[in-house]
Amino acid sequence: MRAPEQRTTPGAGSRPPAAGPPPPAAARTRRTRPRAVRTTSPRTAPLVPLAARLRPLALSAAGLLAGLGLWQLAGQRDPVLFATPGRSASALVDMVQDGSLPSALLSSGKLLVIGLALAIVVGVGFGLLLSRARLLRASTDWLLFALQSVPIVALAPLILSAFGFGLSAKTLVVFLTAVFPVVVNTAEGAHRVPTTLLEVARTFRSSEWRIWKDVLLPHTVPYAMTGVRQGIAMAFVGTLAAEFFLNASGVGGLLLAAGTRFDTATVLGLTVLVSVLAVALMGLGRAVERHFARWRTVKA
Repeated sequence: MRAPEQRTTPGAGSRPPAAGPPPPAAARTRRTRPRAVRTTSPRTAPLVPLAARLRPLALSAAGLLAGLGLWQLAGQRDPVLFATPGRSASALVDMVQDGSLPSALLSSGKLLVIGLALAIVVGVGFGLLLSRARLLRASTDWLLFALQSVPIVALAPLILSAFGFGLSAKTLVVFLTAVFPVVVNTAEGAHRVPTTLLEVARTFRSSEWRIWKDVLLPHTVPYAMTGVRQGIAMAFVGTLAAEFFLNASGVGGLLLAAGTRFDTATVLGLTVLVSVLAVALMGLGRAVERHFARWRTVKA
């Protein structure tokens, strides 16, 4: 028989077993806390410093003051040809007091709004249609550029003989001057929609209405708004041209009457007023574009 093994506990005088070599660094595992990933919401743009936001305003104000200074110097040097800003402002105040300027602005504004609204509706709709109908685009693309190059002043006698001196003839002039930039830019934007988006929409069996609503329109908004801003400037030109050549009324009638009297103060004052209104409307169009196309303004 074998003797039973005796288990001995290490006493005070016994040595503990020698420890082995430490494991290599690659074998050691270390628990690390995952790093937090900063994400930016797709609808919120990063904050812009106050100085960066005020710099464009400061540059615009400096340019405006420089322009007013040059205008003042030119008016003092040749008061017959150039009226000073003070004289132009006083001429506008006189027209406001006698009521001629508010009534003229109301008449011209009505004409501008009607013609521009028709140009936006027809231009955006026809531009989207051109992007989906390739045969229509191929057959009318050259015609759009040909009509856009025709000066509307040359068509004034034809419009006058067909529609007379009323509001419809003036609205047609404003419409023809403003619609072509809207059509061209909208068609170009819809034509540049990525093919991948259209293929994905067809893969999920989207209807034609859903393709227009969810793919074409969101991608076309920035291009269409660029055309609308150009159309606003052209609509002001068309409004003044209609009031010059068809019927002397509104702001165009005031400009025409002041030009025949060689009243440079009134002419310059009305010109600056029309320019300010056009810039304000184009700024409104840019704000609408930023609202409906926020994905273009977000920077990573």
